[in-house]
Amino acid sequence: MTMTLTPFLGGRAQAPEPVGPGLRERLAEPQALVWIDVTEPRDEELAVLEAELHLPPLAVEDAREARQRPKIDEYEDCVLLVAYGAHLGDDASDRRLTLHEVAMFVGRQYIVTVRQEPALSGDDLRHRLSGTAGRPMPSSTALAHAVLDRIVDGYYAVTEQVQTRIEDVDAKVWDGIAQSDLTEAFALRRDLVRFRRVVAPLREVLNVMVRREGGVLDDSVDEHLRDLYDHVVTVHEEIEMSRELLAGALEGHLSLVSNRMNEVVLKVSAWAAIIAVPTVIASVYGMNFVHMPELHWALGYPAAVALMLAAALALYITFKRRGWL
Repeated sequence: MTMTLTPFLGGRAQAPEPVGPGLRERLAEPQALVWIDVTEPRDEELAVLEAELHLPPLAVEDAREARQRPKIDEYEDCVLLVAYGAHLGDDASDRRLTLHEVAMFVGRQYIVTVRQEPALSGDDLRHRLSGTAGRPMPSSTALAHAVLDRIVDGYYAVTEQVQTRIEDVDAKVWDGIAQSDLTEAFALRRDLVRFRRVVAPLREVLNVMVRREGGVLDDSVDEHLRDLYDHVVTVHEEIEMSRELLAGALEGHLSLVSNRMNEVVLKVSAWAAIIAVPTVIASVYGMNFVHMPELHWALGYPAAVALMLAAALALYITFKRRGWL
């Protein structure tokens, strides 16, 4: 577990430092703005932040459990934002989608991020929050936007990887897909469902942030929030398109398997019919009844054999012309 505090002076992030006593007095200073980053939190650290920042107990409980869907809850002195960082493994042994919850408490002079380490890079976030990526960070709302923007950037990386894998699956379907590839395709479909569950609600979160009236969040980054909302909508559309492409690839595989099975059934049925006719003729003359005229006919045997061969040949030619053989 780590808990660091990054103060902002003139919109620029300063060197991170441990969170110590006197946090409440520090925030009482004019123009104070800090980012507190908590990874793998313990109950004691969350209790300290709850007491120092007067965080709502129910919101702290949501951050502690880390099983929330993406949402926004507005309280008197802060706003709780919940989003998920996403990562899709590149290693052949671990290509599953991992999701890590990021809870953000946004006050007028602070932002607290409660997260798991793989979800976001602290150094990368600090670089973004420092303003070197394009503009200074004048408010806690702008800091929250920077965190959400980093999360959504990760979504783009995941969608690109997913589309590449779907193209591979689609190509293998027509060339002959292996069982391992088919298993990966079904696992990828499951990951897309999980991914959609964390992206779709984020649209509503950003929609509420854009359409809010007053409260803790300010209007300094409304334009950037609308742009971020468009990015999330784009990612959601990419997910839906990827699901359709993957479903089409799997349906194509099933169609090929069904067609091949039909071909096998036709061939087996054709050969069964060819064998059945001589069998019927032989069984008739194998009944051993006393009064059977053909049994005493000198040419009975060669006639029966000729009839069997002629019937089998006729059926073979017929089935061959129809493409059953």
